[in-house]
Amino acid sequence: MLSKNHKQNSNFQITHFLVGACHTVDGAYSLLCDLKEEREASIKNYAVTQLKEKAKKLRAEKLLNGGEADKLYGQAKLMELKNNAETGKILYEAALDELGHIEKCIVAINSLRLYADKTDLEAHELAQKEEWKYELIARAENHLLTTGTIPADHFATMRMHPAFKEVLLPYIQKIQSLATTAQGQKELMENISENKFDLPKLLK
Repeated sequence: MLSKNHKQNSNFQITHFLVGACHTVDGAYSLLCDLKEEREASIKNYAVTQLKEKAKKLRAEKLLNGGEADKLYGQAKLMELKNNAETGKILYEAALDELGHIEKCIVAINSLRLYADKTDLEAHELAQKEEWKYELIARAENHLLTTGTIPADHFATMRMHPAFKEVLLPYIQKIQSLATTAQGQKELMENISENKFDLPKLLK
């Protein structure tokens, strides 16, 4: 059962399915920065929303001095604002908790980054080549181990990568060769289960 509990992503999802899907530390850092930026924006927007809600409350309270229809509308608006405030506080606290976990992840991997000496913008760009290389390899492994073949569209994408001839193609050929024997399949399964870095362990 999937449950986010008012978050964009639970701590478990971030650790195992988002960062866990990254193949390099620098790729993980880049993703975490995106997640951090989104949560920080949401938290900052909470203060803006509170001011707007205060203005709406003042307007609603003035309606209570009007005619019957205005009074009813004012009462309904005040109830709505109260409900929104309660929900907003829950979402705000969930965003703070999520941001805290994201920042904890960043601290855990920061010393392992190859491009830590670069600006974030430079580091994000530099991470792309290696991250995409391993992502394309992982997809090829999944295809070969489940269907025995690589779809034409994925193969076309692999060919666009600068490391196709030197790394990707030889690796595909190696996988295809290993997949033909029981021992080779066992070796493949052992290799694909090995993480490039173990975030859960780093977080302990």
